[in-house]
Formats: sequence, structure tokens, C-alpha cells
Amino acid sequence: MTITLLILAIQKFLQKELADDTQPVPPVQLGYLPTNTSVNSVYPVIMIRPAEGEGDSGHGQIQIKLQFGTSSEDDTGLIVLINLMERVRILLLRQRVLEQKFSLDASWTWKLDEEHPSAVWRGELTTTWALPQIRQEVVL
Repeated sequence: MTITLLILAIQKFLQKELADDTQPVPPVQLGYLPTNTSVNSVYPVIMIRPAEGEGDSGHGQIQIKLQFGTSSEDDTGLIVLINLMERVRILLLRQRVLEQKFSLDASWTWKLDEEHPSAVWRGELTTTWALPQIRQEVVL
């Protein structure tokens, strides 16, 4: 449930913060793109996906991948993609804490898909988040 709350918090934050920007707001979706839509109707898009996590009795952390997609018949799609990824990265790093529970680690990775279908540009921003500590309730 904690991971679900985190990805919902990221979605809510991005929808709000990107709406305050001067650029159009892309849909911010959880998981994957719908399979039965045309390319033009889904792009630009941001998808939020939990990737992997780890922890111990003291704390836990999880990697969240933000996947981005744009569509363009020319190289403007690449520029739109890079600008969108950079806007999101800056917004998250400025805020760092969501809903007073989830803390973003300062490290991140960024990459573009080397292969892409014509007219579709994709990239990924990987972030690491600290999860709230779970306290033991039963004493043995």
C-alpha cells in the first residue's frame, strides 16, 4: 500500500505542478499506455512505474521510473521530450518531499531509448525514494 500511495502522490504532484507551467500538461499515467489507442492520441505522456526496492528494519527505499513519450515526424519530438524530462526532474528536485512522507534521494539517472519507432521519442528518468519506516507493533 505504501508504494501505491507514493506513485499516486507523484502523479498528483506532477499534474498540479505541470498545470502551473506555461507548457501543455501531458497525461500522467500509472503503469503502461493503453493498448488500443492511436499514437497521436497518447503523446506526449508521462508514465509512473515502480521498479525495484530494498530495505531493512531501519528504512526502505524504492526506485520509481518515470517514462516519457512524445511524437513528432521530425526532430522536434526529441526537443519536446528532453524539455519535458528536464521540467519534471527540476520540479521533483525542488520539492524533494511529497505529502510529508516520501523523500526523494538527490541521485537520479536519465536516458533516452536508443531505438525508437518512427515519429515516437521515448526517455526515462529513474528516481529513488525513501519509504516511511514501519514500526513493529507486536513485542515478543
